[in-house]
Amino acid sequence: MDEDEESSAAAPYAVAIKRASLHHHVVDKLREMVSRGDLPAGERLNEVALAQAIGVSRTPMREAVKLLASEGLLELLPGRGARVRQFSAEELLDVFDVLGALERHAVEIAVSRMTPKALADIERLHNQMGEAYGKRNQKSYFKANQKLHALVVELACNPALSNAHITLTKQSVHNRHETLISEQRWKESADEHRAIFDAIVKGDATLAGLLVLDHSRKTGVAVVEAARAANELRTGDRR
Repeated sequence: MDEDEESSAAAPYAVAIKRASLHHHVVDKLREMVSRGDLPAGERLNEVALAQAIGVSRTPMREAVKLLASEGLLELLPGRGARVRQFSAEELLDVFDVLGALERHAVEIAVSRMTPKALADIERLHNQMGEAYGKRNQKSYFKANQKLHALVVELACNPALSNAHITLTKQSVHNRHETLISEQRWKESADEHRAIFDAIVKGDATLAGLLVLDHSRKTGVAVVEAARAANELRTGDRR
């Protein structure tokens, strides 16, 4: 095969890779807008405006909307586009209750199998959270927090658990960052993570599991309160 033939054969793969990359970019941007509250719960999506804002055509935007709908973040409205799903307080609390149960199981397994490298990885992310909290950098704190939770689940080496955790985590991030606006809750969260880390270091799987479950439930309550406050603020703005 000469150089021209090789280039021609490679072209379809290059197009496919470029299309897949664009798809992931649009999905990530749309998911981020939902999780940050840029697209409030209950709001109808203007796909044309969103596509223009991100700099893509309608096709990848439609595909991203369908994917996020399958994840439970958006709702498809027959013949009327889509809107951001509005979770009830009960639904949110249920999500965090199950997340807590999954993470409790994960941390118990992880602690029982802890290796020096795994502990070092956990400590690194724990320290990043501490540094971000000291600087009151919400974005860095939340990013390290998400990575730490994902790492603990990963260390359980249970694909079924990991898949369920990924699905629920995507639903839990809506307005999650707003819980850090409360200085009291942010401090409580940092203290809870410190206690969890101490239990992990001591090798106390049972205590670590109980602390993780309690942390998740408290986070769920904080998310519900933040969502209610944000909704009241938006409702007030319309009056």
